[in-house]
Amino acid sequence: MYPFALVTDSTIDETAAYFSQNDIGCAPLAFTIDGRTIEEDCGQTVSFHQFYDLLREGKLPVTSQAKLETFLTLFRTALEAGQDVLYIGFSSGLSGTFHAGCMARDELAPLFPARKIICIDSLSATGGEYLLVDKAREMRDSGCTIEVTAAAVEQMRLHVIHLITVNDLGHLHRGGRLSKTSAVVGGLLGIKPVIWVDNAGKLGVGCKVRGRQKSIAYLAERTLREMTDRNQVVRICHGDCLEDARQLAALLDAHGVRSDIRYIGTVIGSHTGPGVLTVFFFGGDRKPE
Repeated sequence: MYPFALVTDSTIDETAAYFSQNDIGCAPLAFTIDGRTIEEDCGQTVSFHQFYDLLREGKLPVTSQAKLETFLTLFRTALEAGQDVLYIGFSSGLSGTFHAGCMARDELAPLFPARKIICIDSLSATGGEYLLVDKAREMRDSGCTIEVTAAAVEQMRLHVIHLITVNDLGHLHRGGRLSKTSAVVGGLLGIKPVIWVDNAGKLGVGCKVRGRQKSIAYLAERTLREMTDRNQVVRICHGDCLEDARQLAALLDAHGVRSDIRYIGTVIGSHTGPGVLTVFFFGGDRKPE
């Protein structure tokens, strides 16, 4: 048995195999489309390509946070097995999911006074949240205590850099993740703003690049400039634009930087739309440009 149980959300945009093979609990967020509500299941019920095609057809999904009951079940299962619990959650600046995890902690802690339940707000999303969860997995697997692992994750979380470019800022505005002014400005003259995540875990618009190709090149250039370790594997996530993701990966590979490519899942994809392209890595301080 591992020294502690590791729990996160579906918003790390990983595969079902990743969760099962690494014994990581997953609290799914959900989306509603065409009157049907679906909990995120790594693209098994609705494939990612099908989902983004629905968005291209003009469908507007509504998303919902992970349920308190889910966290209670995940936490209780580990606690009853004699494990402590480390929960690393989707940024509180973007969702109420982390708060639900904290509510589960507060409800269960008095019932298991000998156990620890630590909740960490990742202040990150998708591949950025994944980087923190996977570092915690590595530390857990090597035998680190929950306290040492939690302290390391808290120290690293503001050094997870998120660089994002989208084809249509309207999705972010409709979901309340971006102001109307930022969305309108971004739509002018083919401008592709580069979005970043700040220290509060919220989205902001940084520099503005004209045209898709220039925005991809900018993501690569800034990643190479800001990453603190060229040996790290960066995470590239995309909204059904695999060729663009491969192009970004090739630009990084030309400088010896390895990357993994994943889809952006259905909940985050509901707010970013088709064509979103992102890169996540460990760097210096978070800042716009």
